[in-house]
Amino acid sequence: MSMKLLASLMLMGIMLTICCPIHAQTVSEKGMGSTQYSWHLSAKDRQAAIQKAQMNAIERYVADTDAARSRLFDQKRAELASHISDYILGTTVINEQDDKSTKTFNVVIRADINGTRLLNDLGSGSASAADVARQQHSMLTFLFVARSQASVQTFDAKVYKRADVDQSSTRKTREGESIHSNQIGTSDGVNEHSSVAVTTGGSTTRKADKVAWTVTQAGEINTAMTGTFANAGYDVIEADQVEGASNGLLSIQAIRDAYSHGDDLPPKMTRDATQGVHAAGINLFAIGTLDVGMQDIDPVSGNTRVYVTVTGKVYDVSGRFARTLSSVGPVQYAGLGPDASVARTNALKIAAQTAAQQMVDELNNKGIH
Repeated sequence: MSMKLLASLMLMGIMLTICCPIHAQTVSEKGMGSTQYSWHLSAKDRQAAIQKAQMNAIERYVADTDAARSRLFDQKRAELASHISDYILGTTVINEQDDKSTKTFNVVIRADINGTRLLNDLGSGSASAADVARQQHSMLTFLFVARSQASVQTFDAKVYKRADVDQSSTRKTREGESIHSNQIGTSDGVNEHSSVAVTTGGSTTRKADKVAWTVTQAGEINTAMTGTFANAGYDVIEADQVEGASNGLLSIQAIRDAYSHGDDLPPKMTRDATQGVHAAGINLFAIGTLDVGMQDIDPVSGNTRVYVTVTGKVYDVSGRFARTLSSVGPVQYAGLGPDASVARTNALKIAAQTAAQQMVDELNNKGIH
């Protein structure tokens, strides 16, 4: 095999690893379990401890995702435990101990977990066509913008100095007389002394940096989020379609302009946007930002690395007032690639997909489908 072909295959492998959806893979996790027995340790007792360790490994894996999935796991714990073999692809015993004095068997394992199937059965994965046909799902629209820093204005510290002066003085006098040649003379003298006490102080005022953002359209955001929401069973409506049916209340350009100068929308703009989505007949509205950071080099792979910070909310706009159903971030995700452009695209895709999935988990946890 030529070196050129080998290099091409290695690059393809790296790209496939980078571009794979999060959790759509086998993951390895440690787990611990224990059981007590009556007379002697049987094969059944040992298997019971291993199954507890497998369940503990699954719980550790879910806990590393987000809080919404952990709550879903708690609700379905008994159901998952009843067919745990569906999620465990392999088990390796790392350590085991039989404490005969307390008749307790402890085991530590490493389990290979089918993350895709587990998350699907938790209710956070793809919905089948039959499920979609049987259920009436909510309509949802979203508006997430990608931002990168255009300029950062830094302000010098303002220093205020103060000196308080306390001045005091003392006066001493003396008198005397002398008799000489039948004459009496008198004299007096005055000694004066003054002291000054100086107290200094002050304060330093620092002003936060003023950041201006460049807001861009990113197709990878729409693709990743649309796929995640649609696979979860939501009827996704593109934001530009909603804008036309919002009676002029939802302005995509105005929202992008606002996000170019700050992290929060003005209250009136938020109110108009949510009311405009409601006027278009849609109940759920997701909105937020994905901030692209500076590039660096990943110390492990040597590839270019770009971080993206996600912040967002999902509103229920079905009533008179918008209610916040889910809040994401700020949380960071990293993307790798052979150059900055690829790393940025991968980071945006991973961040958008993961943020949307967390929103779906929160909505599922509230029984909103």
